Amino acid sequence: MKKGDGVVREKLSDVRLHSGFVCIITGIRRCGKSTLLHQLLPSVSDKSLFLNFEDPRLAAFESDDFRRLDNELNVRKVKNLFFDEIQVLEGWELYVRQKLDEDFGVVITGSNATLLSKEFGTKLTGRHLSYELFPFSYGEFLRFNKLRNSQKAVDVYIEEGGFPEYLKLQEPTILQQLLDDILLRGIAVRYGVCDVASLRRLAVCLISNIGKSLSATRLTTLFNIKATSTVLEYFSYLQDAYLVQFVPKFSCSLQAQIRNPKKVYVIDLGLFTHNSIVFTEEERATIGKLSVLALPSIRQGIILF
Repeated sequence: MKKGDGVVREKLSDVRLHSGFVCIITGIRRCGKSTLLHQLLPSVSDKSLFLNFEDPRLAAFESDDFRRLDNELNVRKVKNLFFDEIQVLEGWELYVRQKLDEDFGVVITGSNATLLSKEFGTKLTGRHLSYELFPFSYGEFLRFNKLRNSQKAVDVYIEEGGFPEYLKLQEPTILQQLLDDILLRGIAVRYGVCDVASLRRLAVCLISNIGKSLSATRLTTLFNIKATSTVLEYFSYLQDAYLVQFVPKFSCSLQAQIRNPKKVYVIDLGLFTHNSIVFTEEERATIGKLSVLALPSIRQGIILF
């Protein structure tokens, strides 16, 4: 293990390279996927190459550059490939399939739950093993902060969550910027969403109302979005980006689960603490003295279902 590789992730024991299969690791941005790749490197015996395709130095990488990459692999006698965020490249799946056929070990990461699903269904059918990585579990949180299990530690974990960079620096802006990165780079650019303002208001609304039932129809009216189908699409984008999860009402009847509204939960409570519009009793008392008309953003952000 190299110095700086951080807390050994619990998921590390599950991830294995198998000949003929590409290993894919997905999870929300900044949850530690790149670190997990670095922790996985020592477990492979042959020479390996690690490339992060969100590195600015690879911004001009194009399909033709795969041939140059092949030359480097031959010169360096590399047999294992670790590709971070490769989905930003057009035609990546053809190259990965080629490397699998050449008996390379391949591991890739991405920040979207449906990442590669289309490609896996065509060029890589039956040739992949998928794993999901999340922010620190409570056990990882304790090891990272060198804490003992206690009620105080539980309270801190519930409030601060498990994003490694935030826990290291204790800078709320990190989690605020993370939300913007997910919405802009992970959703708006990927799916061509033009109304980013409505998307952001909806995301903040969901984060602020965790544990409450949802009404897509009501949200359509509240945010002045043209169609309920658009709100449902935004729901799927937010869930695929691992920002939130929608949990159906428990029932032995599948029809009842589908018919009843779902509840929303944020993937990490640090995002709730630093991005939600939730007020203390003192803040509520102050807001109560103000005109509701003077607080349109707050009125849109707080919804009780």
